[in-house]
Amino acid sequence: MDAIELLETQHRDVDALFARLERAAGKARAQIFDDLADLLAIHASIEELHFYPAVKTAATEDNVERSTEEHLGIKRKLSLCMGTSIDGDKFDERLRALKEEVQQHVGEERAELFPKVRRLFDGDQLEALGQEMTSTMAELQQGRPRFDVPLQTIAPMPLTELPQQGPISSRLMPRISRLLTLPLQAIGIVRMARDLAQGFVDGVRRGLQRSRKRPA
Repeated sequence: MDAIELLETQHRDVDALFARLERAAGKARAQIFDDLADLLAIHASIEELHFYPAVKTAATEDNVERSTEEHLGIKRKLSLCMGTSIDGDKFDERLRALKEEVQQHVGEERAELFPKVRRLFDGDQLEALGQEMTSTMAELQQGRPRFDVPLQTIAPMPLTELPQQGPISSRLMPRISRLLTLPLQAIGIVRMARDLAQGFVDGVRRGLQRSRKRPA
């Protein structure tokens, strides 16, 4: 299966999971959402680690950069869904927003990026790229890749073409990519702590101001 066929297969699987999720309830719904979140995480990873760097040329640069930015928005919406009770109305609202962004992203790739890539790269190149993506996908499927997503919402992944993978590197690459998110995680924790502290201080200040305005 070549790279574009693999990505399109995942696109169809994502559509099917969204449809199932909208009809499901209870524990079944929670499991389907986990499957959807894992698939979206895997899909984004193999595109960012392999597909985008490999197909980025002068002709596709704008499309690739836009797709990468769209991934960031999708990951942020997915993280919001993951942090929301699946039984509440808020989850349904956030799920709809996630679905809309995913569908828009997929539509743009199908209409613009994929046709350009088909014209620029031959079948053997896309087949070799598909094999690399499949190796990384198999590695990611052994864990719970959805839990990597919140760490990836600070900034889009830099597009650096990776060397062709062998049996060892295909197992190491996903782990290396996760290690690369650790500095971002540290930055995110610092920012979160700073924001929480500032919110606490602001809340105390507002409380003091209100108490001063009350008549004695």
